[in-house]
Amino acid sequence: MLLNSALMWLLVGVLLGIVVSWERRPLASIGLELPSRRHAAIGVGGGVVGLVVGILATGAAVAAFNLDPPEPLATIGDLSLPVKLVIVGTAVVTEELLWRGYPIERLTELTGSLWVGAATSVVVFLAVHFPAWGIVGAIPQAIFTVALVGVYVTTRNVVASILTHTVINVVMLLVVPAVL
Repeated sequence: MLLNSALMWLLVGVLLGIVVSWERRPLASIGLELPSRRHAAIGVGGGVVGLVVGILATGAAVAAFNLDPPEPLATIGDLSLPVKLVIVGTAVVTEELLWRGYPIERLTELTGSLWVGAATSVVVFLAVHFPAWGIVGAIPQAIFTVALVGVYVTTRNVVASILTHTVINVVMLLVVPAVL
């Protein structure tokens, strides 16, 4: 998991280098700038709403169909706190830059449609996460992803979506495994 985290940071470094050196654009062109108070509040609020809806929907599905919790939650629960913090910190920053900020902005430019960029982000992000999380994990992942993309589309600020992702991941990766 730590090797994966290092690889994600390397990819972000390459991406930021591409934006600044090759494309010769500011980082704000991928939504990377300080959020306004309003955008920060939208980010935190989106995380809380996504988290509540995701947990409720997952709980209902688990109870209705007698499903087991996703395996990664148990695996994460066995890790040390410093490793969990690295995983959470890596995911909330790198995934928002790699799966929201850059692709949504560039696909919007290419297609002329914000919704094409947003929908592509949702589909690809879920496809990447499904193999590890399975069907039970797909339920909250879908809800969380819609919340993340919704916050990004609303604010066009990757830091706001990082706040959303932080709220979700802190609870799902630090709190939930501790109580399972």
